[in-house]
Amino acid sequence: MAGVASAARQASRPVVPIKVLHIISGLGQGGAEAVLFRLTTSPGMDPAVQQEVLSMTDEGVYGERMRAAGIRVHTLGMQSGKMGWRDFQALRRRIEFIAPDVVQTWMYHANLAGGLAARLCGIRAVAWGIRNAGTNLSLISRSARLTLRLGAWMSGLLPAVTVSCAEDAAQRHIALGYRRDRMQVIANGYDLSRFSPDPDAGLAQRRRWNVDSSMTLLACVARWDPLKDHANLIRALARVRGTAQRPFRCALVGRGMTPENAELMALIRAEGMEDWVLPLGPTDDVAAVMNAADIHVLSSRAEGFPNVVAEAMACGTPCVVTDVGDAALIVGDTGWVAAPESAEALADAVRHALAVARDPLELRARAAAARTRVQSRFGLHVMQEAYDRLWRGLPMRRQTRTGRLLMVVNNPAFFLSHRLPLAQGAQAAGYEVHVATMAGPAVEQIRQLGFVHHAIPMSRSGRRPWEEVRTVWALYRLMRRLRPDVAHLVTIKPVLYGGLVARWLKVPRVVAAVSGLGFVFVDDGQATRRLRRLVTTLYRLALRQPRARVIFQNASDCDVLLEQGVILPEQARLIRGSGVDLAAYAAVDEPETPPLTVVMAARLLRDKGVQEYIEAAAQVRSRIDGIRFVLAGSPDPGNPASVDAAMLAAWNVAGHVDYMGECNDVAALYAQSHIVVLPSWREGLPRSLVEAAACGRAVVTTDVPGCRDAIEPGETGLLVPVRDAGALAQTILQLIEDSALRHRLGRAGRELAEREFDIERVVQAHLDIYAE
Repeated sequence: MAGVASAARQASRPVVPIKVLHIISGLGQGGAEAVLFRLTTSPGMDPAVQQEVLSMTDEGVYGERMRAAGIRVHTLGMQSGKMGWRDFQALRRRIEFIAPDVVQTWMYHANLAGGLAARLCGIRAVAWGIRNAGTNLSLISRSARLTLRLGAWMSGLLPAVTVSCAEDAAQRHIALGYRRDRMQVIANGYDLSRFSPDPDAGLAQRRRWNVDSSMTLLACVARWDPLKDHANLIRALARVRGTAQRPFRCALVGRGMTPENAELMALIRAEGMEDWVLPLGPTDDVAAVMNAADIHVLSSRAEGFPNVVAEAMACGTPCVVTDVGDAALIVGDTGWVAAPESAEALADAVRHALAVARDPLELRARAAAARTRVQSRFGLHVMQEAYDRLWRGLPMRRQTRTGRLLMVVNNPAFFLSHRLPLAQGAQAAGYEVHVATMAGPAVEQIRQLGFVHHAIPMSRSGRRPWEEVRTVWALYRLMRRLRPDVAHLVTIKPVLYGGLVARWLKVPRVVAAVSGLGFVFVDDGQATRRLRRLVTTLYRLALRQPRARVIFQNASDCDVLLEQGVILPEQARLIRGSGVDLAAYAAVDEPETPPLTVVMAARLLRDKGVQEYIEAAAQVRSRIDGIRFVLAGSPDPGNPASVDAAMLAAWNVAGHVDYMGECNDVAALYAQSHIVVLPSWREGLPRSLVEAAACGRAVVTTDVPGCRDAIEPGETGLLVPVRDAGALAQTILQLIEDSALRHRLGRAGRELAEREFDIERVVQAHLDIYAE
């Protein structure tokens, strides 16, 4: 009962969200990278731990997989093994922008660079990660040796703790000068659902290799590297061959283990092992290899915590290992241990293993014992829980309270898509951030990100006066209770109603974001003109106050409100757009294979120019074959300008465009496109065009406020008259036929995004306004 009570008390404790940033040199194939992938993407981690990954170079092979699993991945594009002052400053700025509670670094270079940058950002909770065994230092690069020595000297200054994946490696690093009192061992953890016995997968792998199911098969999964000591393995196998009671084969799997490796093939030929040793190259399915093998062999002369041993055992494959790192600790009494760098000792261990392989009952018993050992000691959940305890026990940085910030946004999903980086930046700067939106599915995610959320009743249409009064009253009660130092109001109702309430309550600083004047200032119908006069009056009451600053995304909207006397000139601030994450929206080359693809990504509103886009697509397709037009977005029933179901059905029947609905990965959509189009009637500063610029895509848009402000006309995109489908079609044709122009516009667009739209620059501009 005591255990149940303890568990109940633990479950009832409030879960404190923390953000952990992993910093690693790169995300290519490697043991550390694989462990990081498992740690961040497997479902067992506490959901209150938000993990992000920063690669100092590129995405490698794991970046895309992490993104697919929902992990935010940042890249800095540094040259591998080199870091200049600008690179370090970029690293520091990115850490400052991400604002983690904990920084976990991986391997020597990231330990030093990431640890120092994090401490300069005021982060005390820094954990280093050691993956090297600490032996045979003459075989690692000179820069790695220098970094290791420097790391020993700094291990008492930068990290709060240094994590080693192996007990043997920890002791060796302590002997090299690393602080003993800050060293902690967390063994690698393995996904036992992925690495599990699977005879069918093993048989299929053998068939691919043309290895008979009755043949005794050894496997060695390791890249070509002096530390893996394949030469000793081949010499040992040659000794075993002479005394073997029946033939066997040994599969060499890993990077560089191919017949094209002249040095490897020379070793095999020198021992006459051409028919016994199979150089099979790298694989993406290690589990299948382990299931194909009867015995796995680790021949290394140095290791830390060899992943392949635990992976083999999890698949029920007993192991022969050399006594390096924690290899003997991992296998325990389920396998065989040989002295390293001794062909005779390794051959003797392999002979004992082959004897067991000839007895199916004993082999099955060994296999079951191996998996049980990994499950109890090295399961993924064991590693995840250990890291969770470690991170929560570190000294979190103490932030200077800058004030209480209340962000009022109509839609919680819009907050996540357009204002999340700003809220995170404010939180990093020391603000206590509160978010008020209407209810919706995205609210839970806002809370999980560590923000205090307040639900406000708010309708889209505004046709029921009582509902509008209820919204104003809810905002009044919230602001009176919170007494924010800064109220940041986003979208029209929060700006109007929140501005009025903030004026009544004398909120010290009010920041209103006018991201576009919308259909009220575009449509010229009689009813709309009356509504425009009302909205203008409300804007004046809400915003014309000395404590308010009004952020515009384009100069035209600012001029309209200045001419109407809504605000004073000294209140106006101009920030071009909401910013874009230049790492997430990377510039990639156009697809080389047809069809040439034109994309429009927007809400399906008439004033977004959707009808003109459809008509232009029809005109282009009537003149040239092989062009694909894509329309991404969804109707907005709460908006009077929304496209209705009948119109959507008519477009589908006509077949001029491929309608894909709402798109959750615009960066991927643009990566598969050639031209981005937005024929809107008026905008604030359209995010879709900012994202297109970041992705290096040529743009066609309308010569109206907001759209023309999102490009450099003639340099990053081309302008057409508003509501002119013919001109739109002609300009799209121009870009279809002139690839050189497309590419020039795209490159200039990326440069514009780096210069003006970088999310870090936009966040800092907002923080500066908060501080006025």
